[in-house]
Amino acid sequence: MDLRERLIDVKIEELNLSKYERVLSGTLSGGNKRKLSVACAMIGDPSILFLDEPSTGMDPQARRFMWKVISSV
Repeated sequence: MDLRERLIDVKIEELNLSKYERVLSGTLSGGNKRKLSVACAMIGDPSILFLDEPSTGMDPQARRFMWKVISSV
């Protein structure tokens, strides 16, 4: 497994997307699409991360979870 695959696997785990790993992104729910977008943005450990309302429309529990993951970076 190369570095890229390992980084992807880590982000999938961090954002609880494991059960959707083999699902086409267009068929995901809105909340899971947002989590996938955040995961993609976080790959490569960027020093700055610009997000435009990544938790809009998510339920409070999912919103808190995602912000916890984002703030842990």
